[in-house]
Amino acid sequence: MGARRVNTAVTSRQALLAASRAVARRQGLDGLSIRAVAAEAEVSVGSVYNYFSGKAELMAATVEEIWGQILSAPEAEPPEDFVSCVHGLFRRIRTGAGEYPGFFRGHAAGFLPEGRAGGRQAMEETLGQLRRMLLRALEADRAASPAAFDDCFTREQLAAFVLDSLLGQLSRGADSCGGLEQVLRRLLYR
Repeated sequence: MGARRVNTAVTSRQALLAASRAVARRQGLDGLSIRAVAAEAEVSVGSVYNYFSGKAELMAATVEEIWGQILSAPEAEPPEDFVSCVHGLFRRIRTGAGEYPGFFRGHAAGFLPEGRAGGRQAMEETLGQLRRMLLRALEADRAASPAAFDDCFTREQLAAFVLDSLLGQLSRGADSCGGLEQVLRRLLYR
C-alpha cells in the first residue's frame, strides 16, 4: 500500500471548507483539525494555514458553513403560520445537524481560548439570522392575536425565546418541539 499523495498546490477556501465539513461529518467537530482537513483535501498543512490562522478560525468557518447548509435546505411546504414555521425550523436544524455528530455540543464548547471571540461572533451572526427569520414569520402570521403582545412582551422577545427554546431542545437531543408548539398555539391563537 503506497503513501497517500499530498498535493502541495494551493487550493481554495471553499475546497478546504468542503473538506472540513467532510471531516466533521465523519468525526464530529471534535475531530476537526488543520491536519485532518489538509489530509482530506490532499494538500499540505501550510496550504490550510494560507486560508485559516488556526484551528479556532477553521472551526468558526466550518460551523458557519454547516449552519448555512442547514438553513438553505428547502422546506417541503411553505409554513402556514408561525407555529408551522417553528416546527419546520426544528426539523431542518435537527436533520441538518444530525449529519454532524455532536454538532451542538461541539460548537457551543469547542472553540479554543484564543479563538472564542471569533467563534462567538460567528455564532451570534447565525443566531441573529435565525431570530430575524422567526420574527419575519411571526409578523407575517395574520392569525396571531395582536393582544398577545404589548410593551412588556414584544414579538422580538418571543422570537428570541423560541430560538433559545429550540436550541435547548436540540442540544438535549429532543425528537420534537411539540410542547413549545402547544405553548405558542395557546399564546398566539386565542
